[in-house]
Amino acid sequence: MTFIPKPNTGSLWQNDKKTDDKHPDMRGEAVISKQLMVDLISKGEDPVKFAVAAWNRTTINGRDYVSLTFSEPFIPQKKADPEPTPKQQAMPEDDEDVPF
Repeated sequence: MTFIPKPNTGSLWQNDKKTDDKHPDMRGEAVISKQLMVDLISKGEDPVKFAVAAWNRTTINGRDYVSLTFSEPFIPQKKADPEPTPKQQAMPEDDEDVPF
């Protein structure tokens, strides 16, 4: 059975073929959905920036790897100014002298 990664995920594995310091320590791949690519490209930024999150995982067979997810970068929203509180209404003056 072939492993089929979910969209916007990836994996990094220890490079067991490394024989030189110039070789990468880890290798892997990612699968990015066309929709995420279109969404990010349509924002007009160049280069396109992804947010990446990573978890250390272990396979059922005991092999360690790093699991990755990709998404749009988090952009914190500016806090809106608090709505002004309504001014307290002035207390009406004593109406005892009013004839009606």
